[in-house]
Amino acid sequence: MRPKIALTSSYIEEKAVLNEGYYLAVEKAGGIPFITPPLEEFTLQEILGFVDGVLITGGPDVDPLLFGEDPVKELGEVSPARDKAEIFLVKEAFNRNLPVMGICRGIQVINVALGGSLYQDLPSQLKGSIKHSQSAPRWYATHTVKVQKGTILFEIFNSEEVKVNSFHHQAIKNISPHLKAVAYAPDGVVEAVEAVSQDKFILGLQWHPEGMWQKDPVQLKPFERFIEEIKRRKGR
Repeated sequence: MRPKIALTSSYIEEKAVLNEGYYLAVEKAGGIPFITPPLEEFTLQEILGFVDGVLITGGPDVDPLLFGEDPVKELGEVSPARDKAEIFLVKEAFNRNLPVMGICRGIQVINVALGGSLYQDLPSQLKGSIKHSQSAPRWYATHTVKVQKGTILFEIFNSEEVKVNSFHHQAIKNISPHLKAVAYAPDGVVEAVEAVSQDKFILGLQWHPEGMWQKDPVQLKPFERFIEEIKRRKGR
């Protein structure tokens, strides 16, 4: 049986919405995607008992009140329903030792759920930051990231440098004590995280590989590693 993956969806005008790149990547990598909208916690509990891993997808800004800050004027749209559901999913998956992957907003949600904080707006809060919200097609890489050796991410790409796309203005500021940064943009912005504990599998990426892999197959590798890790753990 292929691993079953809960993929969180956006919630826009009372509709659950998810770009096809996410669920097609999970399927291509060998998993079965289950799109999971913001639901009540008792329902999410049951879903976590059914799936083998959780993928937190991209979307709107994370509410700064969740990491103890008032909003700056540059804060974008927030989704209270998504924030509540996804933070619950991350915490519960962490406690259950379920593998978790996060993309763009997803890496930010993981960090906040596990005790970290965010820059609410990079252009106004981080001096010298590069452009992280590109004016180019979604599949096109617009900046590089430096990957640390000896990490899962380095094993995935077998390279110290990866070219990525970029569609965000929030990013990790203070990292969770349960996470370690494993890749950085040229301006020092954290572009990827992994779990500190070797007993847990967490992979958070600040870019959007789901928007790239159909033109750049290398960007399917994070999804493949996610699925492989789940299979390995189930086979213990």
